[in-house]
Amino acid sequence: MTCDNNTTSFCLQQLLLTIIDDFSIIYSQVGGIALKILLLSGGAGKRLWPLSSEILPKPFMKIIRNPSGGSVSMLQRTWGILARKFGPDNIFVVANRHHQAVLEDQLGPKASLILEPAQRDTFPAISLAASYLAHHVGANPDETVIVLPVDAYTEPSFYDLLTDLDRLIAADKARIGLIGVKPTHPSEKFGYVIPLPAPEASYYYVGGFHEKPDRQSALAFMQRNALWNGGVFAFKLNEMRQIVLDHNLPWSYEELYDRYDAFPRISFDYMVVEPEKNILCVAYEGKWTDLGTWSDMVNAFEPDNGNNVIQDDNCLDTYVINQLSIPIIVTGISNAIIAAGPDGILISDKNATHTIKPLVERLSPDSSEQGESEL
Repeated sequence: MTCDNNTTSFCLQQLLLTIIDDFSIIYSQVGGIALKILLLSGGAGKRLWPLSSEILPKPFMKIIRNPSGGSVSMLQRTWGILARKFGPDNIFVVANRHHQAVLEDQLGPKASLILEPAQRDTFPAISLAASYLAHHVGANPDETVIVLPVDAYTEPSFYDLLTDLDRLIAADKARIGLIGVKPTHPSEKFGYVIPLPAPEASYYYVGGFHEKPDRQSALAFMQRNALWNGGVFAFKLNEMRQIVLDHNLPWSYEELYDRYDAFPRISFDYMVVEPEKNILCVAYEGKWTDLGTWSDMVNAFEPDNGNNVIQDDNCLDTYVINQLSIPIIVTGISNAIIAAGPDGILISDKNATHTIKPLVERLSPDSSEQGESEL
């Protein structure tokens, strides 16, 4: 393959895909793996406005610097880590059908996609994807399926725990397996898993859940060895089949797809996980955060600020992300987040970015289109 300056990025992507594909073949020849991984890649991410939107959700925002000096999205980073560990044939990206073009552009033609006909929350998405694995991939009913969010920023070692979950679910230790993250501080924005001691020290049974507690409750949970909920679910494929049938829904993929609007708009946590009594959790200790706000983003890593940004030395701890063709000049503003894109411009104190969602929801439906035409 011959590459010039204009095609170097494409050539490197193709070379990486070839290496990953070869690895997958070798891995399967020496025993391989049975589990299937569903990578959830939806959600508008309104707290990351104006760069995240229904048209280009936060998983597809290319703001993470890679070692070569370019930028990648959360989707590309997470998929790349998983592909190297488990082989691309075992990873299925679950997203809205309207995002097919950007998915193929960012991951290439070898990525396996499961496309929803509409956005209806995580219970419908996981049900549809599980049915696809059963009817179009030929997955064994006893095979482990592990669901992951794409927008967690963590170390590659976090994903080593997927093998532990697979082993425990295959041994029928529980109906559902989770990954909990050992808290580093009493967070009020994460959900907590309340564990019970297990016969084996490598995992815990789950005694309950608590969503986004106040600071005092979070401190009390930490004293009880509670863990942040990592948003990872593991189960046998046949378990998901039974759950779907128990809700009087068809298991056939084609019927589920055609009747997708009959699904309730509800999360997998509320519909399946919280009512279930037989759940285990493996613990992860290391760097992990849910990239839900701009402050989360800049605390986890320094985003690629794009082009046309000039700041003076009086801008302490201020981050500017500019995806417009016009310049942004900042002087004398500290502890701030400034993000500019076709849908608008955000200027916020770094500690207040979690409050922007209700403000974004006040925008008129056509404000994005108007902003694009004016720019």
